[in-house]
Amino acid sequence: MPCWIELITTDAERACEFYAGLFGWEYRLHRDPEAGEHLIALHDGFPVASIRAASGEHSVWRLYLATGDSAATAEEATRLGAAITVPRNHVSGLGTKVVLMGPSDAEFGLLEPEEGWQFDVGLPGTLMWAELVTIKAQTADVFFQELFGYDHEQFGTEGRSDYSVWYLGEESVLARVSMIREFISAHTRPHWLLYLGVDRARGTDEVVREAIGLGGRVRVDPYDSSIGRVAVLRDPTGARFAVVDPSQAGNFGTAANFDPYDD
Repeated sequence: MPCWIELITTDAERACEFYAGLFGWEYRLHRDPEAGEHLIALHDGFPVASIRAASGEHSVWRLYLATGDSAATAEEATRLGAAITVPRNHVSGLGTKVVLMGPSDAEFGLLEPEEGWQFDVGLPGTLMWAELVTIKAQTADVFFQELFGYDHEQFGTEGRSDYSVWYLGEESVLARVSMIREFISAHTRPHWLLYLGVDRARGTDEVVREAIGLGGRVRVDPYDSSIGRVAVLRDPTGARFAVVDPSQAGNFGTAANFDPYDD
């Protein structure tokens, strides 16, 4: 299951101001001799994300999936075609984590959480949903099915893109979206799209207006989807994410039908 999200950003101070203004996040500095310095974002006192300085020129949100044995799961992932990009390291208060590039060309993390670790999800200002957007759709389905035992159900979306929901038992865990070929360019990169919750009293459209005022950019204008009213944004440092008001869920499409990918 998703168990942590991490913003790798080129400007941590600016990113913190943006998400504090948009979601009311507060921050706690965390220093670790092995993992270095980063910030823990808190919503109503509960951990929701970490923010870490990027070593490169791009800002990106990273998704972590839970495992009971990070070493064994990472070894199995590499056998299935993944490559380790950030070696295993222990973060006190969080757990042992490792980052890999999957065979569908998108990074993801594994986290072996410490006992008692808390991660708030499913509420306004926290992670609600995540989708892997990739051209290598079947590769992604097979890889994660073999790694975690996911079942999947595939859907067609407006005749443009296929959408696969991954399940553990009866519970939906994640989704995979196949990129629309005519939108793919030399700059296109597979990516995870993380959805953060919006309070129904504010609504997605108001959050988008607030995001613009805080220096964010609109990637996809608000639209209705099967998980709620969604918009895709970039924060002031360029990291892409979605916001969703789940109270407005209906029988509609996914962000992959609207996002031309190549920026």
